[in-house]
Amino acid sequence: YYNNYKVLLDGMRAMGFQEYLAPELQGYIITSFRYPDHPNWSFEEFYNRLNERDLVIYPGKVSNADCFRIGNIGRIFEADVRALLTAIKEIIGEMGIVLGGK
Repeated sequence: YYNNYKVLLDGMRAMGFQEYLAPELQGYIITSFRYPDHPNWSFEEFYNRLNERDLVIYPGKVSNADCFRIGNIGRIFEADVRALLTAIKEIIGEMGIVLGGK
């Protein structure tokens, strides 16, 4: 789980996403990311576009924060996490979202 988490975190940070929890509070199973502060952001559209590619993420469960969750559990491997990251990068590009990543 740790390797999947690390690949996910590095990839999401590189795109400019920020995790909801401070690193010292974060576990390896599920990671919450803040919604991008961008006028084109729509979680529903982002979620639906991922679903169209057979990729599933989860809405946030934090009542006072706009975030979404990505799980690193189950029978998934590094290649699966990298495929998700590729799809996310493509989708935010299609949505016209530019983040402060590398």
